[in-house]
Amino acid sequence: MRLSELSDRGGVSVATVKYYLREGLLAPGTPVTARQSDYGEEHLRRLRLIRALLTVGGMTIQQARDVLAVADDPAFGRHERVGIAAYMLGPQISPPDTSDPERALWDEVFAEMRDLLTEMGWYVNEEAPALAALTRAVVTLRSLGYRGGVDDIRRYAEVMHPIASEEYAVMQDYPVLEEAIEAAVAYTMLYEPILLSLRRLAHEDVSAHLYGITPPNPPLSSP
Repeated sequence: MRLSELSDRGGVSVATVKYYLREGLLAPGTPVTARQSDYGEEHLRRLRLIRALLTVGGMTIQQARDVLAVADDPAFGRHERVGIAAYMLGPQISPPDTSDPERALWDEVFAEMRDLLTEMGWYVNEEAPALAALTRAVVTLRSLGYRGGVDDIRRYAEVMHPIASEEYAVMQDYPVLEEAIEAAVAYTMLYEPILLSLRRLAHEDVSAHLYGITPPNPPLSSP
């Protein structure tokens, strides 16, 4: 296919495709003439992945380049090649400086969260951005006097793991690496607002039942 067709099918402008080519995110096509190249389905898959990383994932060009470099490196397994995208998506949180009074609490909570997940049989990489984000959230909870004990986090973890299993079962239907990474980005970024919204709606429902609020449109009873 020519550049214009690649642009149409990929859902981005020709100028954007040329930009990705210049940045090295998209491999050059096969030269046909001095000014034209031919592009294949592999270029289309890569273009869609780039679009997902930058628009859905909100990554920088350099972050997208890092994800693609790992994806193209046969030294890594599928776990690392798909998972690198998730590492780039989350907030990049660093522990407090060693001179910060909060550092002792951070180290304590980090060890507790790491040990909890390991005890539950989860594979835990200590460099995972999500582990740092979890630690930051629990540190803040405890600093403000709210519940954030190990058992509290365990209950949430037990609920979340089956959801993650279901999502990865779906991603197994994407044998092509680029499509699997794109799906991982989509499920991470697009489903997190759904999970948050459902939790808040559940809060509303539980509160209504707890305080005796009658639903505005009660469900019809069976005859």
